[in-house]
Amino acid sequence: MHRSNLKTVAAYVGKFLGIAGLVFVLYQLSRHYTLESFAARFVSLSSISGELLALNIVSSLIGIYGWHLLVTHYAAQSVSFATSYYYFAKTEISKYLPGNIFHFVGRQALASKIGLRQKEMAKISLLFTLLLAAATVVAAAFLTLGNEHLPFYLKMLSPFLAAGALLPSLLLYPSVETKRKLSVTLLLSVSLILQGGIVALIVAHQMHTSLSYSYFLLLSAVYVLSWLVGFVTPGASGGLGVREGAFVAIVAFLHLHISDDTVVFAVLAIRLLNIVVDILLYLSTLLFSPER
Repeated sequence: MHRSNLKTVAAYVGKFLGIAGLVFVLYQLSRHYTLESFAARFVSLSSISGELLALNIVSSLIGIYGWHLLVTHYAAQSVSFATSYYYFAKTEISKYLPGNIFHFVGRQALASKIGLRQKEMAKISLLFTLLLAAATVVAAAFLTLGNEHLPFYLKMLSPFLAAGALLPSLLLYPSVETKRKLSVTLLLSVSLILQGGIVALIVAHQMHTSLSYSYFLLLSAVYVLSWLVGFVTPGASGGLGVREGAFVAIVAFLHLHISDDTVVFAVLAIRLLNIVVDILLYLSTLLFSPER
């Protein structure tokens, strides 16, 4: 099959998985909630909404700084973090458009404004994507290291999976020093761990209890892995539907003792929170102009 046909098929498969995931999550939602009861849960979350919002913004800023490290490597001129933040935040919101590529397209269009050639921006986008995918595996492996709730074979396998995911990314683009690529991967891993922690906090809040340390980390890892599933699925805009479906499915597979209604609510709440933060970051770019 021709490469272009394969890309088309992959895009359609991704869209189908996204729609299927949304249908699955909405079905689970309809089983456990009415509109009033679901709204009531969101209202109850308001008591920790400030903390959740702050953690999500910090997570985003850490991720943007990782992108900034790659930009400063390739840029012909000095680029401040404020400038990198401006262009990343301004384009990231477009990942929700059908196709899941328009945030990359937007950055390509802006490349010349920060002293980059189109080819260099394409390298940054590809390397950032590869390191982000590797970072999800590294983050999940760190969170599950020695976790008492995991089967033994998964405990043993996770470090090797992390190394296997990281090594190819470090070998690509030898012009970028290994230390810089490791730094970017570490930053992205921390960003993803914070995202997983937010989900675990939402679950703990909804269950009106404190999760054990190992349970908290495992739940965070489950979200990171579901994030990866949504990230690598072609055609799924921002992983919409796929990530949520994967999270519900992995929780069920691991037989975690969390009610279905809490799982569904948590994964929808983090999605809404992510969208709100992406919008806030975009709006913040209207308040200043990047350095020239």
